[in-house]
Amino acid sequence: MTRAEEIHHSTADPDDLEKIHQSVTEAEDIEEVHAQIPLGEVLRSLLRHPAQVIFRWNWKSALLGAILRASFYFTVYKASKENWAVTLTAVLVELAFRFLTSGISGAIVQSFRRATPAWLATMIVTISLPIFSHTIEFVTHYAQEQYFSNVFAASENNARQKAFAISVLFSALSAMFNLFMMRHGVLLVGAGEETKSLWADLKIIPSLVAEFLTYLPILMLRFIREGRFIYALGVFASFGFAVGTILGGFRGKWSWAYWTASGAWVVLLVWTLIVAAGLKILQMRAKS
Repeated sequence: MTRAEEIHHSTADPDDLEKIHQSVTEAEDIEEVHAQIPLGEVLRSLLRHPAQVIFRWNWKSALLGAILRASFYFTVYKASKENWAVTLTAVLVELAFRFLTSGISGAIVQSFRRATPAWLATMIVTISLPIFSHTIEFVTHYAQEQYFSNVFAASENNARQKAFAISVLFSALSAMFNLFMMRHGVLLVGAGEETKSLWADLKIIPSLVAEFLTYLPILMLRFIREGRFIYALGVFASFGFAVGTILGGFRGKWSWAYWTASGAWVVLLVWTLIVAAGLKILQMRAKS
């Protein structure tokens, strides 16, 4: 029985569902329920006990998220030839608000790590968290440049707009990757014995990055091998549409949606061919 079948089997029995429902009802923190949890129960728990997100504030996600985003803003601003005062201002603003929001986002993502069906939980996380974080990001950087530019230097070469647009796509991918890692027991906080040290998590992340980056290509190749070409095409199309919708939606421009979706399809196609070639080489070496 595959992992997906095990999850479906474990959550399909009415008695089991009733037990999970009762457990979620009694728990003030979703982490107290050690089972695959229907998505509706996860949402109900978060609505009934929103404080669990604060108590389980994910300091690991906060630390790593703030450092990565600040580094990203530094790179984009310097590439846009902004001066040092403008660049450092943007970096410090990003560090401050990302440290707070990344910790909250990490706690929310962790709440969905046992949610089923997994694909729907991933979709909700991928769409909702970027909306949450980038609304704050836009307001924060916009306010800094429009109302406090006499104190905090504002960008002169549209670096904020460039950084924000690329940051949206990065957020969608990072939300998916965070959920992927947490399903593998990495970057957890307040999860009892499952919680590891940050150093232990960091040692596992490289292998998870490789697995995450090859997931879609391997999935499509498996569908093609099994003759399920419509499924492979659906995965391929959904990826490009998702990227285009997210970036085009946040920028409010059809041209952004078109070009980013097209770019995403090209990247996925090329990467899938590379992965296919790599798998073929590994198979040939294994036979020899």
